[in-house]
Amino acid sequence: MAHLVLVVTVLVWSFSFLAAARLRQELSVAESLAARFVPVLVGAGVMMLARRPLGIPRQAWPVIVSMGLLGVPLYNLFFFVGLKTVPSGTAALITALNPVLTVLLAWFFLRERFGRRQGFGLALSLLGVFLVIRYGTERAVDWPYLSSALLLALAPLSWAAYTVVGRMMPRGTNTLDACLALLFVGSLPLLALAGPGLARKLAGSPGALFSALYLALPCTLFGFTAWLWALRRLPAGEVAAFVFLNPPLANLGAWLFEGTRLRPPFLAGAAVLLLGVAVITLPAWGRVTAHTRQP
Repeated sequence: MAHLVLVVTVLVWSFSFLAAARLRQELSVAESLAARFVPVLVGAGVMMLARRPLGIPRQAWPVIVSMGLLGVPLYNLFFFVGLKTVPSGTAALITALNPVLTVLLAWFFLRERFGRRQGFGLALSLLGVFLVIRYGTERAVDWPYLSSALLLALAPLSWAAYTVVGRMMPRGTNTLDACLALLFVGSLPLLALAGPGLARKLAGSPGALFSALYLALPCTLFGFTAWLWALRRLPAGEVAAFVFLNPPLANLGAWLFEGTRLRPPFLAGAAVLLLGVAVITLPAWGRVTAHTRQP
């Protein structure tokens, strides 16, 4: 069941690149962040009030606050800044570094295994990212493009840290309550970015409004809850491996809806990158883990 939930979650997330790119065409970074997370703030707050008392022990709050800051303002700041210049298909491949970075952080902080196979996969993944960024686009690889790609690469690092911190959630914490709390905490600072003209801009652009609501509701309220629910039942590296499905789905969407032409160097770099991710993470799917799994 946890694997099925992760597949559905990644399918929903795969279209987030198209939605975020559409939002960035019409709004600034600050407006894009507010448009996505003000609805999340309101939705999470209402659901928390309805579910009182929350099943969150006191010792869980440092973990929740850390996850909220990593998964909401930090991740999405890098995500929206990068998407201003980087095509959505390339962005999906850059964020595919998430499993690689998660395995590295899980090895360092959680003492999960990282051996020669993982090292070889890391090298392949970095080579694939280099090929995709350097040769996979028709755009000139100038400093604006390269700096956006480097900033975008910080998004999967933030999510990897979010995933690893999530493994430290104390026993007895209600998963849904914890997810609502971290979304509320993470979204709260972004309320300051909601200027008076934002509602008018969204009302005047149905496409941007739909993109904002898609990012807020299925991608965030559902997606974050599903990810954390699965994370309580599977090792961090195994959960992160499902991001392996994101780039093919995102690039299929870019091809279908944006008419993006997939150039041979892009496909070659994508293959190398995803092979590296697979070398690191996929063997974990077949292992019986010794981690405690909570019902």
